[in-house]
Amino acid sequence: RLLKDVVKPAETHTVVVERAQVAPLERLRQARTQDNSPPLAEAAPALIEFLNAAVPGAALAWVMAHSEVGKISASKNVWSRGSWVPKAAVIEAIDEDRLFIRVEVAERRRGMIELSTSVPFPSRCTTVDELRSALLALSRGLGIEQMSAELLRLPEATDRWSLPDNMWLNSTPNLKSVRFMFYADVALALQAAVADETCSRRMRVEISPPELNMEMDSYRVGTLLELVREVAIDFAKAGFNIRICVQASWWEGVQNPGLPRVLSGCRKVVEMMDWQAQPGERNEGMLGHTDEKGNDVEGRVRFGAIGAAEVKSDDDVILCIAPQSMVGASIYEPLSQMAETVGPDRSIIVLNDNLNDRQSSGGLMGVRGRADRMAFKDSFTTVYQFKLIYQGTTFMFPIRGALRMSRASHAEGENVFYTLFAREESADSRHERYVPVGVFDKSPAPDVITKLIPPTLR
Repeated sequence: RLLKDVVKPAETHTVVVERAQVAPLERLRQARTQDNSPPLAEAAPALIEFLNAAVPGAALAWVMAHSEVGKISASKNVWSRGSWVPKAAVIEAIDEDRLFIRVEVAERRRGMIELSTSVPFPSRCTTVDELRSALLALSRGLGIEQMSAELLRLPEATDRWSLPDNMWLNSTPNLKSVRFMFYADVALALQAAVADETCSRRMRVEISPPELNMEMDSYRVGTLLELVREVAIDFAKAGFNIRICVQASWWEGVQNPGLPRVLSGCRKVVEMMDWQAQPGERNEGMLGHTDEKGNDVEGRVRFGAIGAAEVKSDDDVILCIAPQSMVGASIYEPLSQMAETVGPDRSIIVLNDNLNDRQSSGGLMGVRGRADRMAFKDSFTTVYQFKLIYQGTTFMFPIRGALRMSRASHAEGENVFYTLFAREESADSRHERYVPVGVFDKSPAPDVITKLIPPTLR
C-alpha cells in the first residue's frame, strides 16, 4: 500500500544539491504530473466488469444526474409521476471522454424499454487513475458516498487512499513505523499542495492521532517535533528554504509563563534535536554554517517566532507549529501580519492550529473585530486531515474509524475528497484494519458519520 511504501527512518535522509536550471517548485510540479497507472484503453474491459458488479447503482445515478435520460425523465414526470422511470443501467463501453450506458426504463403505456445514452467525463481520461478521479467527480452531491468508497478499489488504479493494517493508534507510544508513516503522509500532502498552483498559499494541516491530540493526556511533544523535522527535511531536500516558527512568550512569569503549555519549550527543543546536520553527517549544512568572516549563514532549515519581522526575503515556506491564542493574548495580530508579509506567492502553513477566540477581560477577543479574525481563520485551506472517530467523547476509546484527506491523493486542480473509514478488528483482537465506507467532497457531518460507522466493532 502507498502509505506503507513511503515509511522511512530519519537517518536515511540526505541533502540533495539543487540542480541548476530547474527551480525546486518546478521539480515538484513535474513530479506531480507523473501517472503510473495503466492506459485506460488496455484496462477498459476489466473496469467495465468491476463497475457493473461492484457499484451497479452508481451508473443509474450518473445517468440521472449527467445525461439526457435524466432530463427526459424529469420533464415526462412533471405532470404524471411514475410515467417514465429509469430502473437500471449497465455500462457497455468506456472511452477517453465518456461512459456508454444501456438504460432500462419503465414506461406506463409501453412497459419496459431500453435506451442507449452516454455520460461525459468532467475532463479527458487517458489512464485508470484519471478515470477514477472523473467517476468520483461525477458522484459528488448524488448521495452515493458508500458506492464512491468502492470506486477507490478500481482495478489497476494507484492506491493513494488506504490505511495500513494493525496501526493500533490507542497504544502509545505508537510504533516507529506508524509514526513515520504519518510524517511521510503529511510531507507528501504539503509538497503536493505547494506544487499545485490552484491551491491557496495559506495552508492548514490537521492531524490528531492520540500522540498529536493536544486535548488528550497521550499527547507527546516529541512526536509533534519529529513530524516537523521530517517535513522540514523533505522540503530542504527538494531545494526549499523553510522557516519553522513557534510563537514567542507574551510575558515573563513562573506561574503563568505567557505561552500555552503544549508549546512550552518547543522552540528550544526543535533547535536542539538531532538533525544530522553537523560536519560529516548526512544533512551537513542544512541548519546553516559560519562563513570565513565569522558570520552565521542560515541554511535550508531556519527557525523563528511568529511575527512579520521573522520573514526573510529568501524564505520559501513558513511552517507555524500549533499557533493559538490564550486567555489575555491573541495570536491573530502577529500571525495575520506574518501572513501578509509572506504574501500570495509563498506558502505559509499552520500545523494543528487553534485560531478560535479565547474570551478575556478588557474586551480582548470580544465582539469587536471578530469578523476579521474569523475571516482570517477561514483563509487557510486544509491540505491534510487525519482524525479518529470514537464511540464517545469522554474517554476517546474505543476507536471506531478514521477520516482522512490528503492533497497528495489528487491531481493538480482536482477537488479534494474525504475518505471515511470504519475500523474492523479480528475475533481474537490481534489484527485490525480500516475499511473505506464513504467518500465526500467535504468533511462529513457527525450525523452522517454516525450512520456509516457501525456502533460496535465488526
